[in-house]
Amino acid sequence: MELTVFLENIKKNQEEVVYFCCNHVLSKKFDIAKDNLDEITLKNLFINYESFTKSLNDSAGIIYKKYEAELDDVYKEICNLFNEDFDNAYLFNYRLTRVKNQEARQFLDIEDKDTQETVIQKFEDKINTILESKYYKENKEKLSENLIIPQKTLELIKSVAGMY
Repeated sequence: MELTVFLENIKKNQEEVVYFCCNHVLSKKFDIAKDNLDEITLKNLFINYESFTKSLNDSAGIIYKKYEAELDDVYKEICNLFNEDFDNAYLFNYRLTRVKNQEARQFLDIEDKDTQETVIQKFEDKINTILESKYYKENKEKLSENLIIPQKTLELIKSVAGMY
């Protein structure tokens, strides 16, 4: 598919922010006026959550300020475009990476109690988001082991910080 045609379809059928993001991602890697990509390659370019967000890091301010949009909302729209569930393995792995290597000390070394509680709550929210996700629930048997250490770390942190 010609990238110009793909983007023209996005422009006609999606919100402006989705067009902006697709155009931005594609223009970083391709000559939009000349290049063609098959649908599978296009899909893989956009559905991989981590690479999608990295490609848009330099324009996050524009997305938030100009379009008043969240990257997750754009990601959902793009997944819909490719008939993919947004709550997928890519998103799960991205979220898991954000919680699996957290060390208790970094939470416990925070001296201000209010700040410490806020940071601990955010960590707990991230774990709960994973636990409540559709992808996790559908694959709980094979994925639950990945969350044992983050959950135990959270329990330890809350216990030592006196949050129970």
